[in-house]
Amino acid sequence: MACMMTVRFVPGCSCVHMRELAGHDERAVTGASTADALALLDGLLLPGDGGAGRLGADDLTAADRDRLLVAIYQRTFGDRIENTIDCQGCGQPFDIDFSLQAVVDSLEKNGAQPRVKALGGNRFETETGVRFQVPTGRDERSIAALDPSGAEAALLRCCLPEDSAAASAAAVEELLAEIAPLVELELQARCPECGHSHALEFDIQNYLLQALMGEQKGLSGKFTVWRRLTVGVWGKRFPYRAANGAILWN
Repeated sequence: MACMMTVRFVPGCSCVHMRELAGHDERAVTGASTADALALLDGLLLPGDGGAGRLGADDLTAADRDRLLVAIYQRTFGDRIENTIDCQGCGQPFDIDFSLQAVVDSLEKNGAQPRVKALGGNRFETETGVRFQVPTGRDERSIAALDPSGAEAALLRCCLPEDSAAASAAAVEELLAEIAPLVELELQARCPECGHSHALEFDIQNYLLQALMGEQKGLSGKFTVWRRLTVGVWGKRFPYRAANGAILWN
């Protein structure tokens, strides 16, 4: 059964139609990169009402893409994110769980945009008159083969097509994090046995694709998908990734 999902950053389009995940879709997943996520969604997106042309995953921003990945996870596995990690202090396993919908709701609640003016689709203008746009999957693919410094410069040009010198990478990073946040979470998990604190990072793209690969191997709920961070050192991380999975503007 198909479902209709709202998208926020596609010019002239406010929703997309997506069919249910099938066994052959799961078997086609071989990695957890952005390219793998784009391939999965390309197979699930359907033509719109009235014979409208089919929207491709490349047309979506990472923020819209993440919301579709959330829907796939919820329809396939349910809303709860549940996993087990091994404590780095005592070696004992302990469980982590939270509501995926609660994470999404928190992002939407905090997604106020007082500093920018919406120009339509993925285009915005700041209070100082700088026009920028949220990059799409097509933009991400275009920089996938570049080295980190080249990819950073190319992504900045995608965000600032009129004048890539109009704002710094750090300023664009902050704007994108406010306007189009990804479904990701940084959290501290404390071992109930020894009290050791773990800094962990979750993102829906990595988690969903790893879960689907785990299903293929009969490892549902037993796969390791948590990226460990240095405890107490969070920093500001740029949320968009090149299609090869490299994190940019770190």
